[in-house]
Amino acid sequence: MPIRDVIIDCDTGVDDALALLLALRHPELNVVGITTVAGNVTLDRVVPNTLKVVEHAGRTTPVYAGAAASLLGTTETAELIHGSDGLGDLGYPEAAARAHPQTAVDFLIETYLNAPNPPHLVTLAPLTNIALMLQRVPALADRIPSITMMGGGVTAGNHSAAAEFNIAIDPEAADIVFRSSIPKFLVPLEPNDAGGAIYEADVERIQATGMPWNNLAAALLRSQIAMWSMLTGTPSPASPPDLAAMALFIDPTLGNGAKYQTAVELKGEHTRGMTVVDRRWYRHMAGAPEDNVFVYTELNNARYRGMVVSILGGN
Repeated sequence: MPIRDVIIDCDTGVDDALALLLALRHPELNVVGITTVAGNVTLDRVVPNTLKVVEHAGRTTPVYAGAAASLLGTTETAELIHGSDGLGDLGYPEAAARAHPQTAVDFLIETYLNAPNPPHLVTLAPLTNIALMLQRVPALADRIPSITMMGGGVTAGNHSAAAEFNIAIDPEAADIVFRSSIPKFLVPLEPNDAGGAIYEADVERIQATGMPWNNLAAALLRSQIAMWSMLTGTPSPASPPDLAAMALFIDPTLGNGAKYQTAVELKGEHTRGMTVVDRRWYRHMAGAPEDNVFVYTELNNARYRGMVVSILGGN
C-alpha cells in the first residue's frame, strides 16, 4: 500500500503512547506532526510524555503544544487510569528533544492551508485543537481528507453513564467537529470491548526483540494489565482504546461498522457529552438528518493482535 501522511492529535497517556508507537513504527504511515492537548493529564505532562514516546520510537517527528483547557476553559484529567505522570508512573527520563515553538493550532492551519496533499487526521483526545482550527479557518474542513476519532460510545460511556471521556470533557469542541464537512470515522468504546483485548502472551512477544519501542510498549501494556486487574479484582487483559483506533485507521478492514447520524449532546443533565448515534432503520423516513459519521462497532481480535505484535514487536 502507498505510504499515507497523517497528523496525530493526542493527550498522551498510556493508550495514546501505544497508539503513537504503532503509528510511528508502521511502514505505511508518515507521521508529519503530533499535536497535543490537555486531557488524560495536564498539558505540561502531555507534551513531555509525547516527546518520550517519539524518542523511544526512534523518530524525530515534531511535537506541538496545543490547548491547555477546553473551549469553555475547564480541565479534567484521568490519573486514576494513566498514573500521576500519564505514563503509568514507570519513571522514564525526559527526552532530549523539545516541543516545536509553533503552536498546535497554527501548525494545523498552516499544514491544511498549504500542503499539496493534505494529511489524514487521527485524534486520540478531546477535540479542542481541531475545533479551534475550524473556528479560525472554517474552510479547512474541506481540505482534510478524513478524520478518525477515538471517542464516544454507542451504548454507554466511561466518564459518565452516557458519555465517553474524550467527548465529555470538551463536548462543545466535539460538536463543532461532528457538524463539520470532514469525512468522519468514529472509534467509540464498543470495538475496544468487542475485540480490543491484548494479553500477556502478546506482551511477551512484543518485548522479545528488546528494542526501545518494544520495551516501552511492553511496559505500558503491563501497566494497563495490572491496573485493570486491580480495578476488576480478576486477571484482565489490556484494552487500550487509542491503540484500537490507530489500528482501525491503518487497516479499516480490521473492524465492522456503518454510517449513522451522530450528534453530541450539550445540555442534558445526565447525558452531556453523549454521542447520540441514530441507529433506527427508518431514521430517514422519520426525517432524521443525513448520516454523517462512520461508526465502528467491533474489532477482529486475532487480526488486531497480529498487527500490534508485528509492529510493536518489530525491530
